[in-house]
Amino acid sequence: MPHTTFNIDPDAHPIQVAQVETWITAVPTGADDWDTAKPFLFVCLTDQNGQSGWGEAFVLPCREAAVAEMIHALANEITQQGGTTPWSFRALAAKIADKHRGMDYAAATSALEMALWDLTGKLANAPLYALLGGEKNREIPIYANIWSVTSGDALTLGARAVALVEQGYRAVKLHPLNPVHGLTVEQAADCVFHVRDCIGQDVALMVDLDSQDRLDVALEFSNLIAAANPYWFEEPVDGQYVSTLSDIRQETGLRIVTGEKQCGLPHFQCVLEAGAADILNPDIAGVGGVLDMLDIAAMAHAKGVTLSPHCWNSMTVAAAAMLHVCASIPNAETAEVYPEYIAFGSQFARVGFSLEGSHARLTEKPGLGVDIDVKALAKCSVAHKVSDLSGKGVLG
Repeated sequence: MPHTTFNIDPDAHPIQVAQVETWITAVPTGADDWDTAKPFLFVCLTDQNGQSGWGEAFVLPCREAAVAEMIHALANEITQQGGTTPWSFRALAAKIADKHRGMDYAAATSALEMALWDLTGKLANAPLYALLGGEKNREIPIYANIWSVTSGDALTLGARAVALVEQGYRAVKLHPLNPVHGLTVEQAADCVFHVRDCIGQDVALMVDLDSQDRLDVALEFSNLIAAANPYWFEEPVDGQYVSTLSDIRQETGLRIVTGEKQCGLPHFQCVLEAGAADILNPDIAGVGGVLDMLDIAAMAHAKGVTLSPHCWNSMTVAAAAMLHVCASIPNAETAEVYPEYIAFGSQFARVGFSLEGSHARLTEKPGLGVDIDVKALAKCSVAHKVSDLSGKGVLG
């Protein structure tokens, strides 16, 4: 069931791509007292008239440079088909993948399609959500992710949750069995109850198990925390184990969330057919593209399942794309925010949205609405590559 409410002709505004640039940022220090950010990968497409569109790719350690190289190779292929639109690029990416598309490839196509949508919106002088049939001035629910590689005890997590609630967030997410912290199941459950006591019953408390390797651990933990009234139970096991997720959903009665590590429509169709999830959370910068995200949302809506996009990315380009999608679908649950990444992104970007306590609101700026200071981004980056796609080769 494809998304069918576009307010733009798929053949409108074909883009002649003249240049592609990528930046990989350094890991910042001192961006937030809670945790540091990770490297981010940005892409900029420039058309023959000098207009630029921005995208962002989901990346994991040791893969950033490889995804950047895929972006440059795919951008070169774009020029072979003349004028490009998000739809024609999606078809090209699928043809090249030949049904061998993995997460890193999907991250590269996500970034490029995101940039094409940004360009398309600028050429049409309309914000992306308007092109996607979204609602003007829609308030988009958000939640704060409490993730840290340094702090995992109950007192620290509770204090962090309270601080975020005081900033206006009405939903927070914990990672109580984060392997970095080495807590036992019982200690992790104590963390959940302590945070619940700290924030009260009126704040939604999401619990993410980060894909446990053992089913018995996931089930034991679900029993231990049930009385804490978790809003959802995310990735109790890896999302590829669809039948196991279905069993956990039936046995625990908790709202199951899955999808952040997967890409492409077939996987999500299998999840929906198996009744394995209440909420899908594909990553906006890793699932394959905005069009894939919209189709997944439509398939989910037909099954009574909601969408809460994963966004372990900078709180700039990818976050804007996430919010535009949420404003354009009827079954958006809530959008993910990493508060500790906001300060880093503000060094080089003016985002096209505002965070207003429990909600986000998009601006009326064309495309994604994000302005990037390229010089400032370069100062934050450890790798930058430019490919001239007009026939002159690589510039740098």
